[in-house]
Amino acid sequence: MAEPLTQDIIGRAMRGDTGSFRVMVDQNQAFAYAVAYRFLANAEDAEDITQEAFVRLWKNVHKYRPEVKLTTWLYRIVANLCLDFLKSAYGKQRKNQVDVDRIGEAKESTDGPLRQNELHEMILRAADGLTPKQKAVFVLRDMEDLPVEEVCSILSMSAGNVKSNLYYARQHVGEKLKSYYQTTDKITTI
Repeated sequence: MAEPLTQDIIGRAMRGDTGSFRVMVDQNQAFAYAVAYRFLANAEDAEDITQEAFVRLWKNVHKYRPEVKLTTWLYRIVANLCLDFLKSAYGKQRKNQVDVDRIGEAKESTDGPLRQNELHEMILRAADGLTPKQKAVFVLRDMEDLPVEEVCSILSMSAGNVKSNLYYARQHVGEKLKSYYQTTDKITTI
């Protein structure tokens, strides 16, 4: 997660100081990209979403309320852009193409024990089959490790709705991982 910015830097950015806004971007760009990548599992799309998120942040920085953490606000912007992308016709087409491309990749990675980053990639692949809301909750709660209250604030959902979506997301991801490991075990033992 990005380090908190001082209220002085945020205040100057709110008044139009581009240097202060640049500091905000520099301190939060990697974090915003990581969140977008976890949603989209595609580097180019994540870069586009990250860029658009900071454009929106710049256009609306004057609306920032200090009682809300800047990272929570940025999470909301990135999450909403990713959800819109996933719901779009292009996003659906892109997701289907990624799914086809990954079938071969998943089978090729069974030559040895999965390393930590490979496991992370498998989780991202499993999360691709989630509905946009389930994926948003899963990414923010389980991958970003945000508290339920913050996920509720970011996604404008009730705690019950977040927990319900998270339950089904975890169930889906667990089934996909179990299926993958059962398949790879059969392949390696033959």
